[in-house]
Amino acid sequence: MKKVLYICSEAAPGMIPYAAGIIIAASLSKKLDVYAVTVDDGRLSYRQYLTSDKVVFLTAPSGRIARIINKIYPYRLYRAVKKTCRQQQIDCIHLLTGDFTCCRIIPKLKTLGEVFYTVHDLEPHEQYYAGLRERLFEKWITRRTRHIINSVNNLVTNSRFQYEKLKKSFISKCIFYHSFPALINDMVLSGNDVCPEISDIDGYILFFGYIQKYKGVEYLYDAYMRNAGIRQKHKLVIAGNGVIYFPHQDNPDVIFINRYIKDEEIKMLFTKAACVVYPYISATQSGVLTIAFRFGTPVLASDIPYFSEASDPNCCLYFKSADVQNLSSKLEELLTRCDLNAMKSAQHNFFNSKLSNEVIMQSIESIY
Repeated sequence: MKKVLYICSEAAPGMIPYAAGIIIAASLSKKLDVYAVTVDDGRLSYRQYLTSDKVVFLTAPSGRIARIINKIYPYRLYRAVKKTCRQQQIDCIHLLTGDFTCCRIIPKLKTLGEVFYTVHDLEPHEQYYAGLRERLFEKWITRRTRHIINSVNNLVTNSRFQYEKLKKSFISKCIFYHSFPALINDMVLSGNDVCPEISDIDGYILFFGYIQKYKGVEYLYDAYMRNAGIRQKHKLVIAGNGVIYFPHQDNPDVIFINRYIKDEEIKMLFTKAACVVYPYISATQSGVLTIAFRFGTPVLASDIPYFSEASDPNCCLYFKSADVQNLSSKLEELLTRCDLNAMKSAQHNFFNSKLSNEVIMQSIESIY
């Protein structure tokens, strides 16, 4: 039995359920003995997702200077990893969450076990920067991430497209693929909280996720504003934290829930929607489709390669990426002419056959 220690040093709204989903699925394996060291940051916590006594929960420093020092050299994290590795005789150490803060400790981790690193984005996505400080910080993160990729021999991805790219770019390294976990947990499944901003609204068009430029939210906004027929019947709800970087008007038909969406609110957010739209202009790996599939929410997605890879053709309707006119046309088609029952049935079948914990577990086992 292989002993695997997962490191989750980054806490972000999408990253936490992603990492927790992998740890939970891997823990079901009879071939793996799974441990983890996680780092909470404020209200973003792994503790509500993971309950195993094999998980060491740390908390990121709150002071400004201490946070900077921790990002440069995460001494407390390394100490916890070292202790776990020696006590449990860990075979494999797997960095799951980008973990750019671990850049300086990679050589030491290699002395404790065989190191694996999950590559989320080999190439940076389109970004909006509010100022020079954000731009420089992002470049620093990219530089550190690239250093880790170059330093670690075992690279893992959840994208088949990126898997092929990694094999071509790093011929001498060991490249692995395993399925992306469903971003569903007990709090999401049992949650019945309604976002107060839309307590009396349903049948809306939904975008859900942290607002970033590569997700192309402005194309959905423009397509909606240009289609008077859709506006008469459906409101547009853009739900998620992040900077609203594109020009927009105050309009009662467009509702921004510009904050962190609690897990307990996700179920009702999706089940009350007429459809969800993912207008991404790029994506390497993402679990956003899994939520819609679990709750049977009709999906309109851009035709970027990853969405086609992460779904079956009948689970979504696709439009040309970054094409406002085509997005508007396809949105109208989805809302008025599509066989939505057939789409929901396909989503149900895909979720059960490709996204169960058992399927993810078998995929993970093949790595180690």
